[in-house]
Amino acid sequence: MSDAATLIGAPEIRKDAAGKATGAAQYVADLKLPETTFAVAVRSPHHHAKILSIDTTQAKQYPGVMAVLTSADVPGVKTFGSLIPDQPVLAMDEVRHMGEPVVLIVAESLDAAKKAAARVNTEYESLPPVFDPISALEAGSPVVHPGGNLLSRFNLDSGDLSTGFASADIILEEDFAVPRISPGYMETENSSARYNADGSLTIWVSSQEPFNDRAAIASVLGLDAEKVQVLTTVIGGAFGGKEDSSLQVMAAFAAYMTRGTVKMVNNRRESFQAHPKRHPAKIHLKLGAKRDGTLVALQGTVWMDTGAYASYGPAVGSLLTEMVTGPYRIPNVSVETNVVFTNSPYCGAMRGFGSPQAHFAIESAMDMMAQRLRMDPADLRAKNILHAGDTLPSRVVVNETGLGLERCLQVARETRDRFAKKPASPGKVSGVGFALAMQSMGLGAKVPDISNNGLEWLPDGKVLIHLGAPDLGQGLITVAEQITASALGLPFSQVVTSQLDTSVVPDGGVTCASRMTYLVGNAMLCGAEALKKQLLVDASRAIYMPAESLTYSGGNIVLPDGSKFPAAEFASRAAESGQPIQVEAAAEFPYPEDKTPTHLPVGMPHIKYVFAAQVARVEVDPELGTVEVTDLAAIHDLGRVINRLTAEGQIEGGVSMGLGYALYEDMFLKPNGQWVDSFTEYLLPTTCEMPGNLEVTMLEYPELDGPYGDKGLAEITVVPTAPAIANAVNNAVNARVMSLPITPEKICDAIKKNSTVTVS
Repeated sequence: MSDAATLIGAPEIRKDAAGKATGAAQYVADLKLPETTFAVAVRSPHHHAKILSIDTTQAKQYPGVMAVLTSADVPGVKTFGSLIPDQPVLAMDEVRHMGEPVVLIVAESLDAAKKAAARVNTEYESLPPVFDPISALEAGSPVVHPGGNLLSRFNLDSGDLSTGFASADIILEEDFAVPRISPGYMETENSSARYNADGSLTIWVSSQEPFNDRAAIASVLGLDAEKVQVLTTVIGGAFGGKEDSSLQVMAAFAAYMTRGTVKMVNNRRESFQAHPKRHPAKIHLKLGAKRDGTLVALQGTVWMDTGAYASYGPAVGSLLTEMVTGPYRIPNVSVETNVVFTNSPYCGAMRGFGSPQAHFAIESAMDMMAQRLRMDPADLRAKNILHAGDTLPSRVVVNETGLGLERCLQVARETRDRFAKKPASPGKVSGVGFALAMQSMGLGAKVPDISNNGLEWLPDGKVLIHLGAPDLGQGLITVAEQITASALGLPFSQVVTSQLDTSVVPDGGVTCASRMTYLVGNAMLCGAEALKKQLLVDASRAIYMPAESLTYSGGNIVLPDGSKFPAAEFASRAAESGQPIQVEAAAEFPYPEDKTPTHLPVGMPHIKYVFAAQVARVEVDPELGTVEVTDLAAIHDLGRVINRLTAEGQIEGGVSMGLGYALYEDMFLKPNGQWVDSFTEYLLPTTCEMPGNLEVTMLEYPELDGPYGDKGLAEITVVPTAPAIANAVNNAVNARVMSLPITPEKICDAIKKNSTVTVS
């Protein structure tokens, strides 16, 4: 264990590591609550259909069945949603995507619930579906919602586009496409709910937003929020997909209607069909440059498929719009993003939140432009990258956080040249590519962006964090404890964290948007100072000395003569008196009036960004089209490393996810009309597919108002991977694949259309 003086940057072992490694950790589905019953959803077999009738007679008669619920049974508001409450608890008159829940069966056993579900007879009238976001906006297209298929449209304009293109010597115009991606977390969506004797409900969730869950459950059941208690346990991954899971709402509904305890766990097929994905998108870019490589204009049009319900689609669309220009100075810009309803499974938040989609397009286009200009791609980027003081198309001025981008590019260039010296394996051709990336921090302007937490001095001298935002497995608790211990001059072992219980802890906000270490860390720093002051006040009362004459040092109260009393002496007395030493620890993401443009919609713009570069070396079999990523270097500016092990894990995990995005993952509609909905067809990279040589470089260019200079990290780790691999494949075979994933078939087709490949 590190001492307080060296905690920041130390590779502290997470306190939950042993439990997860041994299987002792208790996830929600592991909970064994007394007299638990089980709920199963009957889901739509159609992409789009009217519900003509629902016959539940046989299901109700099945032994062990306690309730068969439809939308008519919902006691409160029948819909919910993260931004727009358009998602029915259970489908009402129409189903809009395959897998949409229609009926909820509650039974004494899971087996009985499943068998009863098979006895529900629902009569549908099939309606024509639409799956393509461009087609969905055409006249005569099937209508997903009465208001039309356009959910949101975002425009970002700066400069004069026509003047910019008129000054260009080279104009590149291309179309890119990215697929629907599943979060692929190990723990599927699940929830347990208990109806209590006093009419309240207790719900255990695997969720990124327990306080929002509480609000949704209360609304659906027609209850005051105070009657709904939401608790989190260990969470088995989220990546954005657990920001708006519907299972906690359905489980709470089932428990409320049966006045009992209900468990609900999705199988993998249900998780694929009925819970959030990363948005597929089609992106058209027109990029203009002068012969010396100076970028002069960019026009982008994006069609983003948000599926059947809104979820976080508008927020993803707005951020994607900001990210289309990548980390580059382009004086004349016009971007239009259309967020479109289709009859596909709905899409919402997922790691990167629009940035991976945008960066595949712009980073591919940058390499294509370099080829047209006969420039080194690194030189083209060096000529156009953002620096501190530059103005983005959103009118935001890049702050000191931009200082690290030039170094990211420099390390990437050096690494590329080193990787390029490695000879290809027999029968293969090798290539090296790289990509830069930027990612926003925070929820965006005009959105409440606050994290409320608490700190308490325990009688034994330890400090308890009342963390108001869930740790999804990424290590938020660990870094919060390290920052708190460092601020208070305590050993890491002396700081602990309580379970998240919405009836006890403050609302810490949604764990998302690369902002939690920044917010929680700042909250802990402020809270630590407040906790010291409160301790001094309590100590002064206990020993009858003025608080001004006392000082705090390393968990002790120091008297004027230099003698010390441990904090536990006063914390134990305070606890005995029923007035524990505790303070609120809050932080708000800054959107200063003088630095935050106001002309854009809610959630735009973002004003803080993080930057990175990744370099990939691939070996391609030009006859088979297969790709092996042999080497990958991830260069990330963290501002300040809080926990080295956790940071490395975040980067390595992000690379793995980016590798899947680049080469394997695609939740597509099969010829038989069914979605890919299992890991037998939806391919995730395993350890065998990870690069044999994975290098991590962590740069530290501090964010001046971040805790100890820290910046966000979780999302940007996935952003540059796919375009770096795409650029490496092109470098190997001189053939560009314009859509993800980069499959062997696409590579072979691109080679046939373009050129011959020389194999060593």
